[in-house]
Amino acid sequence: MRVFVVWEPILSTDWSPPTTFALGRIPDQRVQQYWDPDHLIAKRLAADRRAPQPAEDCCEQRGILWDLVAVYPRGATWNDRLPTAVLFNGPVVDVKADLESRIVASPTLISGVVRPAVVY
Repeated sequence: MRVFVVWEPILSTDWSPPTTFALGRIPDQRVQQYWDPDHLIAKRLAADRRAPQPAEDCCEQRGILWDLVAVYPRGATWNDRLPTAVLFNGPVVDVKADLESRIVASPTLISGVVRPAVVY
């Protein structure tokens, strides 16, 4: 399993990369965290969303996706277009149980997490 956390400026207080304290909210050593000030990942996620991927219930502000979990099946390849996610929703704190159940039910998932300023 791979987990990527992408931090991006959404709120007026998000004018710089996350602090060591914020990064420490996700202490798992398998997690790779990135700062994306230009919203490149969020824009790509938005551009590549399509059926049969579930539609998100939230998580768009000024045309930018944020506070969102995207889970991809094992073997998914990120090429010129992102693969179809099996979970694509948020806010992160509200989909935590769904995320955990999908990982437990299928421990071979590859997951990516997009999350801005505040991480649970």
